[in-house]
Amino acid sequence: MQNAAGQNSDESDDQSASDIYSKSQLGIEEVTKRKMKLSSRVRTMLILVDGHVPVFVLREEAQKVGASPDFLEQLETMGLIIKTGSVSAENSAELAVQPVEADEFTRFRLAQDFMNTTVVNSLGIKSFFFTLKLERASNMAELEELLPPYQEAITKGSGKEEAGVLMQRLQKMLSHA
Repeated sequence: MQNAAGQNSDESDDQSASDIYSKSQLGIEEVTKRKMKLSSRVRTMLILVDGHVPVFVLREEAQKVGASPDFLEQLETMGLIIKTGSVSAENSAELAVQPVEADEFTRFRLAQDFMNTTVVNSLGIKSFFFTLKLERASNMAELEELLPPYQEAITKGSGKEEAGVLMQRLQKMLSHA
């Protein structure tokens, strides 16, 4: 739906589809400590805010996982995310499909941390045995071997749609830049 100004009514006046958001220090702490009792879908979206993906991609992912359309506004109001930039219209679609450029070790650590955070978010204490396997992984090939059990665990804990979104994001992290 559009408002009188021709903008999507589910976007605030301060947000553009090309804006980039990052977790604030409070947001980083919330991911690890879980003090604010966020809904599971909003928490998943907080995890997906990474400082690289534009708002329009986050909104598409939110729709797939069933998060509230105003999740960004909620997270920003709580001080969990901050606007850190934007991409040009020409680069935004390109950015959405390209992995972040980094060396293999950095990509490994980011992917391993992402897998750990998201599986714990989906399964809680039931993720214990998977996280042990994850911690034993020491290279990209070993992480890739864990993709099927990871997808199964996320599907079991959070559903097929959320598993699809997280797998897509993870595969971008694992692919070569």
